[in-house]
Amino acid sequence: MQKTKSLTTAVIIMFLGMILFSTCKKEDRRIEDEQQKLLQYLEQKGYTNIEPTSSGLYYVVLEEGEGASPVRSDFINIEFDGSLIDGTVFQTSNYELAVSSGISREDKLYGPAKFLLDNLGIQGLREGIMLMKEGGISRIIIPSNLAFGSIDYGIIPPYSTLIYDVELLDVISDPVEHEQNLLDQYIEDNDITVSPTESGLYYIETETGTGDLPEINASVTLHYKGYLLDGRLFSETTSGNPFSLSMSATNIIPGFLEGVEKMRKDGKARFIIPWDIGYGADGSSEGMIPPYSTLVFEVEIISIQ
Repeated sequence: MQKTKSLTTAVIIMFLGMILFSTCKKEDRRIEDEQQKLLQYLEQKGYTNIEPTSSGLYYVVLEEGEGASPVRSDFINIEFDGSLIDGTVFQTSNYELAVSSGISREDKLYGPAKFLLDNLGIQGLREGIMLMKEGGISRIIIPSNLAFGSIDYGIIPPYSTLIYDVELLDVISDPVEHEQNLLDQYIEDNDITVSPTESGLYYIETETGTGDLPEINASVTLHYKGYLLDGRLFSETTSGNPFSLSMSATNIIPGFLEGVEKMRKDGKARFIIPWDIGYGADGSSEGMIPPYSTLVFEVEIISIQ
C-alpha cells in the first residue's frame, strides 16, 4: 500500500514538472519573439548603434533639453504618446491622436499631464524620464520586463515592448511654489485687481444678482464651466442639465462653496480657486484634475430655494 502511494506521488510530481517545463518553454518563446521584433524595430529606425541601459531600456534623444533632470521625488509635467512596436497607439495626451486612434475617453483631460514621478507605475518609463532634461523630447523604448510583462492589458498584449515619445515640459521640485507662480502670472495676465478672501479665493462678480444670499440649508441650481489655469475645460453643465447644489454638502470643494455663498439669483461670477481649497495635493479622485491645480469657474445662479 505504501509503495503504491509513493508511486502515485512520483507520477504527480513528474506530471507537474512537465507542465512547468512546457509553460517555461512557451514563455521563453514569447520572450524571444518579443526580442526579435524589438531588434527589427531598432534596425528599421536606424537605432542599431544605441546601447541599452543596464536594465535593458533603449533611450533615444530627439531634442536635447537644457533644464534639470527629474528625480523620483519631483513632480513632472509632460506631453506623451504611447504605442506598440506595430504602431498601435494605446495612450496619449493628444486629444486629436486619441480620437483618430479610437481610444479617446470623456473622463480624461487631454494635454499636459502633471504628476509625482514616483507614482509612475511603468518602471521603464520612469527610468527613461529620469534620463531627460527639462525642455527635452525623447523616445523611450521599454521591453515588457520593464513594463507589464506577461500581463494582458487588452490593447497591450502580454510580452509587449512599449514605445513612448515624451516631451518633458517642467521639472517641479516644489509644487506649491510652482503653482503659486502660475497663479500670480494668471492674475497679472488677466488684469485681476480684486483681493483674495482670507481662504485665498478670488471672487470676481461679473453680473449682480437679486434676492437673498443662499443660507446653509438652501438648495442652489446653477450653471458652470470649470477650467485649469492653462484654459483647458474639464467640466461644464449643459443648457438642459444644470447643477443642483446643497449648501450643506460635504463633497464639494471648499472654494466653490465659498464662491456660491456670495452669489444671488441671476448673478454671474468667476471663481479663481487655489489648489488648497480645491482638490488639494492629490488632485481629483478620478484623475481629471491634476495635483496642486488652481481652478477657474464661470458660474451663473439660476435659482435659490
